[in-house]
Amino acid sequence: MSSTAAANASAYWRIAGMSYLRYSGLCADMVRAALKEAPKAKAATREGAYFKYTPWADGVAGTPVIVDTKAALK
Repeated sequence: MSSTAAANASAYWRIAGMSYLRYSGLCADMVRAALKEAPKAKAATREGAYFKYTPWADGVAGTPVIVDTKAALK
């Protein structure tokens, strides 16, 4: 596959007005939806994210906040 072909392939999600992250997330959703039940249940356990962030105000770090998006989806 030449570099021109690769550049043309990536243009489709840009033409659709999507970011790459949105495009890859949509593709992942479609793949998960096409799975049979056993692999689909296993894939569902990997959904979501777990991260920590620290809010800043007036140049001072606040208390770190832990976010679990799996809990928010329930």
